[in-house]
Amino acid sequence: VSEGAASWASTLSEGGMREARPGGRPPDEALIDFLPARTADGDDGYRWRAGGSPFNVCIGAARLGLPVSFLGTLSTDLFGEELHEALRREGVELGLVERVGRPTTLAFVSQARGAADVRYAFFKENAADRALTADRVMKALSGRSFGAAHVSLGAVTLEDESMAEAFEAFFRAAKAGGAFTSFDPNIRQPMIVGGSEAYRGRVERLTQAVDVAKASDADIEFLYGEGADLDAVAGRWLDLGARLVVVTRGPRGASAYVKVARGPDGDTEVVSIRKAPPCSDAQTVDSEGRPVPVVDTVGAGDTLTGALLAGLLGAGGATAAEGDGSLVAQVSGAAPWAEAEEGGAASASLPRLGAVLARAVAAAAVTCSRPGADPPTAEELEHVLSVVNVAREG
Repeated sequence: VSEGAASWASTLSEGGMREARPGGRPPDEALIDFLPARTADGDDGYRWRAGGSPFNVCIGAARLGLPVSFLGTLSTDLFGEELHEALRREGVELGLVERVGRPTTLAFVSQARGAADVRYAFFKENAADRALTADRVMKALSGRSFGAAHVSLGAVTLEDESMAEAFEAFFRAAKAGGAFTSFDPNIRQPMIVGGSEAYRGRVERLTQAVDVAKASDADIEFLYGEGADLDAVAGRWLDLGARLVVVTRGPRGASAYVKVARGPDGDTEVVSIRKAPPCSDAQTVDSEGRPVPVVDTVGAGDTLTGALLAGLLGAGGATAAEGDGSLVAQVSGAAPWAEAEEGGAASASLPRLGAVLARAVAAAAVTCSRPGADPPTAEELEHVLSVVNVAREG
């Protein structure tokens, strides 16, 4: 699935479940991105690359060592073959993929000269990634369990009633199987027909069904209006039922929000953790840890999501000082969020969350150093963090 394309579900299984696969899985959406390029003669043109938000998240998590499955419908056309092969090369499990005789969604990316932000134009009528149904989801998930299940939207929106039903069925089945659930509305404004107010209701309805909600500041401003209070919206989503809300803020990094119990009466307050990229606003960082110009931002949010899911499931990242292990108990509601002084290192879930978020932000920064959605490997990310930490200590 490509950035701004349809939706996907990724299931990351933690172990001790019916299926011993500690990874993740997203439902549907994979597409082909056509990225701006210059020909040898200096003319403007495009180069194509496999992509789509769920697709990118799967690859981002897999490159960090997480076993990942992709649930969705892929075309039998030549682009569908490329998408299938790209996932296979990355080690993504494809047993939940169904091939269908519909065309692959195409996404053309536009970028103004000298700008980092991009716009998308989608060609998606009767496309393969829209063939997912609630019945197909239930059939695919029968007898299988995972640690986490994620849906990213994009070219496929919640205005597609059949797809919306499939996503809701996916979350119900995933939770019944013991997974925590995650959702990214990943809004592409030209795809929304009914306006922001109506779409806000659809997003909030799905937010009530998930444990982790992730959105960009631009997503929130589309839903709640320009200049919307990001902290207030995050608090609202926590009230709707999410146990972790993550808001990305472009070059300023990302913030995580959770509710923490205070006092003997069970009162809670919203606590936020903010992490900035390991570079200045005007630059990003490459896989060698060097400050470099931003190439583009395609796939940055998806990379962050993949790294976030991997971290929540305990796939690498946290140091002993920050607290090792997964945060599944916290995001699933089985254990409270806690600071170190409230229960010792064993319950220091907030420091662990901060470490996970910092890694996810750094992973997204590396992606911005190269064209298209190209998340870092675990080795690249570890090297970047070691270089950055040495520089900070110096």
